[in-house]
Amino acid sequence: MLSFRIPRQTFSRLVKYALAVAPFFLSAPIANTQTPPADSSSHSSSPPHPRIAFTFDDLPAHGPLPPGETRAEIATKILAALRDAHVPPTYGFVNGTTLESEPQDLPVLQAWRAAGNPLGSHTWSHINLDQNSLEEFEANVTRNEPLLSKMMDNEDWHWFRFPYLAEGYTPAKHDGIRAFLAQHGYKIADVTMSFDDYLWNDPYARCVAKADTVSIAQLQSTYLAAAAANFDFYRRLSQSLYKRDIPYVLLMHIGAFDAEMLPKLLDFYRSRGVQFITLTEAERAPFYRVDTDLKLPPAPEDLEAAMLKRKMSVPAEPITTIEFDSLCR
Repeated sequence: MLSFRIPRQTFSRLVKYALAVAPFFLSAPIANTQTPPADSSSHSSSPPHPRIAFTFDDLPAHGPLPPGETRAEIATKILAALRDAHVPPTYGFVNGTTLESEPQDLPVLQAWRAAGNPLGSHTWSHINLDQNSLEEFEANVTRNEPLLSKMMDNEDWHWFRFPYLAEGYTPAKHDGIRAFLAQHGYKIADVTMSFDDYLWNDPYARCVAKADTVSIAQLQSTYLAAAAANFDFYRRLSQSLYKRDIPYVLLMHIGAFDAEMLPKLLDFYRSRGVQFITLTEAERAPFYRVDTDLKLPPAPEDLEAAMLKRKMSVPAEPITTIEFDSLCR
């Protein structure tokens, strides 16, 4: 069952965005809310199908393991589903600290690379910029670089995904980390589509442990329903803003339930006419210029923020009403 409200993470991101860029927008001219921005193309020239770039966070390990399953098996399932659906090379964003406590998870990164998929940075220890100093965050980013350089060999690994999508809730942090990332040659892997897939991974592990097939079936149906509702939601935002679909960047996680559901999820997107593209292809679109050229002045970094800038009402995001925390306890 689905209801509609703004999830805490989405609401927090909107507030942080407003605080970070308020000085710029207060001094900038207000865009005409009745017409698309100059960087949008006409509806007639837009691609006939929505395009999505899949990305996966928290490699090599996300969430608890169901009994009898390994991280390598989860990665194998995900990689097989991507291959079978002919999804192009897909970025996985790495937290290197996991390998210190669980060196047996290194084959996850090796398998990812062997399948032709690139790796990017998610910081060393999944550190939250909003809860740590800029200096601590920068050091955490730097610490991840030797592992990425080794795993990617001569290929570019300078794509960065913010943990918790927290990009700095003060102008000093927001501008400071962008300057740091620009100096180090990074581009930001933005997120313009997400259905909070990570919420299903913990209860799934518990339900498998209890062999609760009824609850697992509930998880399966609500997962796909949430993906469908959010797909429609973000397309409505894009159509409201630009009268067309921008290429979307989808946030996923390398969790056990994600691995179980990925074939069905990919089938759903294909049934809706989606074309799968790479992160690099998606972020060539003008919407993402602020993420690929970090020297540009502040601008909206997601569709909700773009609506706020144009003084448009941001609709409530659909979420599932399933009680994740109490399921299979």
